[in-house]
Amino acid sequence: MPNPKHAVTEAEPLPPVRRAYIPPDLTYETMSEMGRELFDLSQEYAASGEKLYTEEELERELKRRKGGYYPDDDE
Repeated sequence: MPNPKHAVTEAEPLPPVRRAYIPPDLTYETMSEMGRELFDLSQEYAASGEKLYTEEELERELKRRKGGYYPDDDE
């Protein structure tokens, strides 16, 4: 009988990345402290000139970091 701890199975596909819903009345002043910190970090990153991921690239990176294998990856 195979050991279930070592069974080789295909990983479940990740759900597609969905953009967060941002309420239309949300402003910097009405954000939570954590929301403001995340917003500030995102602005800082965008200002750094680094390339932002597309949704497809983000999905690929999340899968890669979770141990997915893609033969066409550069790494």
